[in-house]
Amino acid sequence: MRTMVWMLCVLVCGVAQAGVVIPVELKSGAWEFVARAQAPEYTGPDCFNPAWKPLLKPAGPALIQWHAPLAHPRHGRPISLRVLLGEDNGWYATAAASRLWLSGKGEGQRAFQAVCAPDITQMLDENSETYGLWLAVEYQDGTRLPFYGAAFPTLAADGKLAADWCLRMPAGYDLAAAPSRPGNQPQSLGQGQSRVVTRERAAAFGGKVWTWDKWIGVEKASGPALISWPRATADAENGRVVKYIVYFGKADALPFNGDAAKVKQWLELKGEGQWDWCLECAPDVSQILDTNAEGAWRFWLAVEFESGKRVGYQGANCPKVVPFTESMRNLVDKTAAKMPQGYKAESDKMDIRGRLGAYLKVGRQWTTRITSKVVNAGENVSLARTEILSVSDEFVEYRTTELDAAGQAIAGVEPQTLKLQLQVPRPRDPKPEPAATEETITVQAGTFDCLRTVVEGLGARTITWMSKRFPGLIVKQVVTGETTEQVQELVEFKE
Repeated sequence: MRTMVWMLCVLVCGVAQAGVVIPVELKSGAWEFVARAQAPEYTGPDCFNPAWKPLLKPAGPALIQWHAPLAHPRHGRPISLRVLLGEDNGWYATAAASRLWLSGKGEGQRAFQAVCAPDITQMLDENSETYGLWLAVEYQDGTRLPFYGAAFPTLAADGKLAADWCLRMPAGYDLAAAPSRPGNQPQSLGQGQSRVVTRERAAAFGGKVWTWDKWIGVEKASGPALISWPRATADAENGRVVKYIVYFGKADALPFNGDAAKVKQWLELKGEGQWDWCLECAPDVSQILDTNAEGAWRFWLAVEFESGKRVGYQGANCPKVVPFTESMRNLVDKTAAKMPQGYKAESDKMDIRGRLGAYLKVGRQWTTRITSKVVNAGENVSLARTEILSVSDEFVEYRTTELDAAGQAIAGVEPQTLKLQLQVPRPRDPKPEPAATEETITVQAGTFDCLRTVVEGLGARTITWMSKRFPGLIVKQVVTGETTEQVQELVEFKE
C-alpha cells in the first residue's frame, strides 16, 4: 500500500484552554448529523485562521471530496471530521466566532453539522442550494483544527463517483429524515483468545472498504501446517491493533482484492468461493496450527485497528506457511489458534436448550422446597416457585416467587422475572461432565426417572438427581459441608 503524505495548511493563531474536552470518536465508515440544539459546546482550545476560506458549493447537485487527515504531533490521531456549512461572513478570523461555529451555533451557520469518521472523504449533496463549506478535524485530546489544503476540499467532476460510504445530505436538509451510517465498531478479544465466526453470525461490515492490489492471499498445501505472521504495530492514524481476521477460501477462488464490492462480500463471509466461517485472533496471537491430514486451501489475513479500519495484512513471509510435524511442537505458541478438525466450524457459542427441556414450555411451573441446616443453629425452610413465561430462539423468560414454609407469599418480597440465555459462550477449556447413573426416586411431587451425579470440591459434596424426561429440572439435590447441609426437593410439578 502506498503511504500518501499531504501538506496541510493548519494554522493555530491562538490557543487557550477553555474547559473540559470530551472527545467522541466516530469509527471507520460512520457519519451522522447533529442538530444545533443537540450540539455540545466546544470546550477545546481557541482556533481561528483568516486563511481558512470556504469551498463554495454551486447551485445544483455536487460531490465534494477531501483527503483523510493525518495524526497531529501534539494532539494525537484524528477521531472525527466536522463539516460546517453556512454563510461566508468571515467568522473564521476571530476566536469567539470560530468557537461558536465549532460548537454548531455560529451566526450564519446552518442549523446542523455533519460529523463523520476521519476516513470519510466524500460528501454528496443533491440539493440545489448554495453555501460555504469548511472542514475541521477533531483529535484525541479534543482539539478541533481547520482542515484544508492547496487542493482540497474540492468539487468532483462526476457525482456518480460517490462511494457507498459517502456522506449524503438529506433531501431538503430535513434532519427528521436524515440518514446516518453506524460504521464498523471493532470488538476486541481477550489476551490469547481466538474464535470461530460463522457466516450466520457474521456482522454486516459498516466500515470503509479498502482495496489493495497486493492482498492476494497465501496458498496452503494439503497436510498439517503451522501458519505465522509478525505482529502488526499500532498505526498513527488508526491506533492500536484490536484483532486479526483470517478468511478462508478454495485454492482456486477468484481474486477479489481490487473490487470494493467484492472485498465487502468477503469481509461479511459472503464471497464467491469463500468458506462459511473465519477465525478471529487477539492481537497477541500470531500463529494458527492446522493438524488436518488433508486439505488444500487459500487464506487472507486482515488486521483491524481501534479506529474500526480493517485492511489486508500481507508482505514478505507475512503470513508464512510451513509444513508441520510433531517434532516442531516446541515452536507452537500456547496462544496459537487451532484449525477445527475436518474444517468443520463450531460457533463461538453453543446451544444449551438440550440441557434445559424443562424450561421450553410456556406455562409450565414447579415448586421446590429448600431446607438449610447449620450445626447447632437449627434449620430454615423456604419454597420457590418457577413459572415459564415465554420461550424464544435466544432465551427463556421465567418468573420466580419466593414463598414461606407454608407456601404463602412473603410480605414485601416481589416476584422476579429473569431471562435464561439459550446460546452461551463456548468454554475455551471444557471440563468433562460428571459420571451419571440412572435412578428412580420419589419426592412429594411424584416419582421421577433421574440421572444421579456426585460432585466433590471446595469443601462440599453435591448429589443431584436430574429428571431424564425434563432436562434441567432438579428433582432433588443434597449439598453437604463440614457444618452445613442443604436439601432441595421438588414438591409440585405442573407439566
